Amino acid sequence: MKFQMNFTTSYDDVIRFTSADDLQHFYMEHGCTGLEVMPLGYSTKEAPDVYLPAEECPLIRPDMVTGIHCCCSGDWMKRNRQELIWHYRKDLNYAVRMGAEYVVFHVVQVDDEEGLTYKTKHTDREVIEEAADFINALLDGQQYPFWFLMENLWWPGLTFLHPEDTQALLDRVHYEKKGFMLDTGHFLHTNLELKTQEEGVEYLHKMLDAHESMIPYIKGIHLQQSLTGEYVKRWIQSPHEFPEDPMERFCKVYEHIFQIDRHEPFTAKGVEELVRRINPSYVTYEYITRSREELSAYLQAGRLRL
Repeated sequence: MKFQMNFTTSYDDVIRFTSADDLQHFYMEHGCTGLEVMPLGYSTKEAPDVYLPAEECPLIRPDMVTGIHCCCSGDWMKRNRQELIWHYRKDLNYAVRMGAEYVVFHVVQVDDEEGLTYKTKHTDREVIEEAADFINALLDGQQYPFWFLMENLWWPGLTFLHPEDTQALLDRVHYEKKGFMLDTGHFLHTNLELKTQEEGVEYLHKMLDAHESMIPYIKGIHLQQSLTGEYVKRWIQSPHEFPEDPMERFCKVYEHIFQIDRHEPFTAKGVEELVRRINPSYVTYEYITRSREELSAYLQAGRLRL
């Protein structure tokens, strides 16, 4: 079992570290052996508004990278298929160059309106079938060496709510080294009545009971949590305007999403037993933090002692 820290090549993350050695020392002192990298546009302190290819980020060496998290599009089903393939192959090629052992891909469809209103336009099965067809177009005929791990969200797509849908995704994807990245926090968001982390652990075990035969396909875990059901219920009950300006809408949607999906340490007593039950190859502490100091505190709080 390998332990990773999530990291992006965006300005907010890279300004926290002075060098690759500094970054490596930081994650190793918190019990991690590598990084799960999301290759966003790289910016420097000298030119924060200039976005360079992720490859130019000097903080990341191939020996530090275990996984790559694709820069996934939530609202994609009506987009041009060839443009999407180009977008994802860019990240997959980066994964090859970095020697990544796995990549992460969101199986979800949610547009801005759905994100704000919680009124969805597709079923899980519809999204799964479309996503599987797209994944096949993306990967068929390619000789990639890594695991392709499909991640769950709480919007239509892979949610782990219905085992028959999860199995359908496995059955439809051709790629041999396929599996799942179980995001624990994302799954908790499918139940708005959860009040404690311990209830969250129990809820995850019930999902695993229903998916017993598919547990071996859970090759990785994004270990994090946030219990925001009360926030969502209040949000749904209140009227909200849908901004017409694209940038204003983008900001409102992402502010809302981060209120739901806070990516905080999963510290309940039963978390280690849960991870042992799954026995994944990869565990990534996936946090959203505001500083190096807060990231250090989160990693210390959520660290497993297996």
